[in-house]
Amino acid sequence: MNFFIKLINSFKYAAHGIAFCVRHETNLRIHIVAMIVVFFVAQFYELSRGEIILLILTCLIVICTEMINTAIEVVIDKVSPGYSALAKAGKDIAAGAVMISAIAAVIIAVIMFWDISRFVLIFKFLTQDIWHISMMLGSLCVFYLFIAKGKKRNIKGKKDK
Repeated sequence: MNFFIKLINSFKYAAHGIAFCVRHETNLRIHIVAMIVVFFVAQFYELSRGEIILLILTCLIVICTEMINTAIEVVIDKVSPGYSALAKAGKDIAAGAVMISAIAAVIIAVIMFWDISRFVLIFKFLTQDIWHISMMLGSLCVFYLFIAKGKKRNIKGKKDK
């Protein structure tokens, strides 16, 4: 029984970590919105199973590197609350890893999706009637609120404003 309690707790702690990142990291929320858009656009293409797997892995690599970056930043903030050139280097290196994975994701998306005739098809779909236009504008508002309304990570123990 003790094994199952530890297992359940490990899933609970992982969920807390994911929730922390979603609440406090604007860039992670941007990546999540980008992932939603990528999978919406993918519906207009006849992707093979392998291409779908590639899209999933690409998106998850970006999200995972962002979460690892956040973990590194949180630990550095804990052990080095003041300015430190080494702490800055650690944070910059972790952010660089995220940037490399995001650039790779964009390159993969361009290679997979660059087709002007499909762009026209997607545009026509989004603008074909008032319902689609409303859904698109509503989605943009929801995406904006999701991205913009996160909490600032607080390392000093003060309440967020």
